[in-house]
Amino acid sequence: MNLMKSFPPQLEEPDSYQRGVNLPAKRHCRNALVFMREDRVSLQQMHFSNRSHNRHVLILVLQTPGSVTVDGIETPLGPGQGLLVLPYQFHHYLNIENERLRWLFITFELDEGAAPLDPFAHRLLQPEQDTLQTWAAIAQTWASAGSSLHEVLPQIDLLLLKLEKANPEVSVNPLPRQDNSWIARVESLLRQAVDEHWTLDEVARRCGISERHLRTRFEAETGVSIRRYRANYQLHRTLSLMQGRQVSLSDIAGRVGFQSSAAFSRFIRRETGLTPSELKRTL
Repeated sequence: MNLMKSFPPQLEEPDSYQRGVNLPAKRHCRNALVFMREDRVSLQQMHFSNRSHNRHVLILVLQTPGSVTVDGIETPLGPGQGLLVLPYQFHHYLNIENERLRWLFITFELDEGAAPLDPFAHRLLQPEQDTLQTWAAIAQTWASAGSSLHEVLPQIDLLLLKLEKANPEVSVNPLPRQDNSWIARVESLLRQAVDEHWTLDEVARRCGISERHLRTRFEAETGVSIRRYRANYQLHRTLSLMQGRQVSLSDIAGRVGFQSSAAFSRFIRRETGLTPSELKRTL
């Protein structure tokens, strides 16, 4: 089987990253979206609806290797390999080997009471040929559109089942850790900086370089600025903490690096267009 020929040549971007195909009384997967990223820039989407990630994000690389960093842990992906990012896991992309690429994305939610997919966290997916055929069938169904579009939901259920059944412990290998890499070191320090209220100059000092050099090298290697990385991390952490009903907004503000509720409110409004209270209600 030629892997490339099994997938449609193109999939259009969705109008909304939150509203997808749904099927009433679905047992497992619901509200699904299927789309293709075809260039490096499109991977680093900046608008809030794409960065909030309150959905499961299933990634399959078809063309052009690259890495996905999830919660500071980097995983290299090559053609035919994939990764599942769980809701509110902070992730971004780096080391993309070419400007042109083909990465297939399936995002979805789970019905209430469905078995969680936590065993997939931080694990590299290396599907066999039969599983890749199911992945291709999902893309073909989505590309065909029409009244049969809801058929992707049982197909995604089947795909998840195959990924689980290939091995009793989940059909994946442990994700290789890259904690000694320069990027992993900087990301760890940036997350610690949020907790400890460090300045960027302090992060640079701990890296043994100037702040300017830190900014330049980080953006060159990751494709995002340190300011954007930090904001993304703070936003994802905020969304995760907002799931806890007993956590006050003032407590959340302190735990994501803000020393005043006013500064936290300005940040949330800038990033989402909502006040912290409004954002929490939407969740």
